[in-house]
Amino acid sequence: MTNQENFQSWFASNIRKMAADRSAGFIVAMVCFPLLERYLRQLTKAEPKSPKFIAALLRLIPELESIENAKTFWIVYRHGLLHDITMSRETHGLTHDSKIVEMRTDSKVWLNPEIFSERVLTIIEKDFDIFESGSPLPTVSVYPIIEADPTSYYNGTSATLNKDNKN
Repeated sequence: MTNQENFQSWFASNIRKMAADRSAGFIVAMVCFPLLERYLRQLTKAEPKSPKFIAALLRLIPELESIENAKTFWIVYRHGLLHDITMSRETHGLTHDSKIVEMRTDSKVWLNPEIFSERVLTIIEKDFDIFESGSPLPTVSVYPIIEADPTSYYNGTSATLNKDNKN
């Protein structure tokens, strides 16, 4: 399978199946942030939270409205969801009832995981060469358990290269 076929199989199709489920929004957002981060890192050749990275984030999600909002959004959602499996209850939330990102005047920020996930997937699908550049993406292959026994193998996923992988 190619990297793009693996992306569709592992991420895009499964995220799209779950995205409309109101009880899956947390998981959908948690998976989409690393996908978006990989894309933005490859696009900008910059680290998260750097001015170049945050400016690119704002171009992809203009609803954030400003560089400061984009930086706050990235820190609170990405770091909160992936490092603490939470976010600030006072200032940030997930809902299927808002637009992609709603920056409210009361400092509350809402993220719609269904719309956000579709935006992330569409961006990556339209510019997949950027997404797959850099470190190799995992591949599905047959991996021998015992070299001398061709019936002894795992069919699994690894970050190693194989003949079908472009990286």
